[in-house]
Amino acid sequence: MVNNDALIHADNVERAYKTGHDFVYALRGITLDIFKGEYVSLMGPSGSGKTTFFNMIGALDFPTGGKIALGGRNLKELRSAQLAYLRCVNIGYIFQNYNLIEVLTAQRNVMLPMLFLGMKERDAGEKAAEILDRVGLGNRLQHLPGELSGGQQQRVAIARSLANDPSLLLADEPTGNLDSKTGHAIVDLLSKLSRDLGVTVVSATHDHRMLDVSTRVVYLRDGRVERIVDRKDLDIDIGSVDGVT
Repeated sequence: MVNNDALIHADNVERAYKTGHDFVYALRGITLDIFKGEYVSLMGPSGSGKTTFFNMIGALDFPTGGKIALGGRNLKELRSAQLAYLRCVNIGYIFQNYNLIEVLTAQRNVMLPMLFLGMKERDAGEKAAEILDRVGLGNRLQHLPGELSGGQQQRVAIARSLANDPSLLLADEPTGNLDSKTGHAIVDLLSKLSRDLGVTVVSATHDHRMLDVSTRVVYLRDGRVERIVDRKDLDIDIGSVDGVT
């Protein structure tokens, strides 16, 4: 039974890859609800299944067992056109490497998702300018990515992820290429956007700075949920993070 407040519902999700005559399991029966407006951090060592599960949530990969539902819709049952529309409208993606188009200005990069949906260019330009201003780049509209710092490029990527007013933001190691000060600024920005816009944020991360703004932290190990820790139960010290069990 799916909780009506759950934006994402994972039910006994498995992901197996065939290697020769054998199967290797990246996910081994994950069941998890992520609720509307939450900020959830997925953490775990390399090989824990964190990236695989992240890709499942974003409809970039699909379970070989169990199901993933977004907004009550089983992703595996959607047709290709429906999935493409869902990815464009309902989900905003933020990547470690920014994935901006180098020959387009900041404003044009943010406009692209809107243009793909058929928005008029003038309207898309105005909305892109408003979003860039929201993320602190109102004076960088006509700059190319190569003319921006790493932190500024990530802000453009965040603005682009918000272009079509998604219900879900997926952030894959969003501070991985940034220095400590800039990383803190990006973490604070994502937290503020989540609060102000009511958007659900799921971040796959190794960055302990993410924990301070998370509603819950989901620890994965060996393809399973090892534990889930609420923000109030996290013991956060400089240089170390431990979850109360």
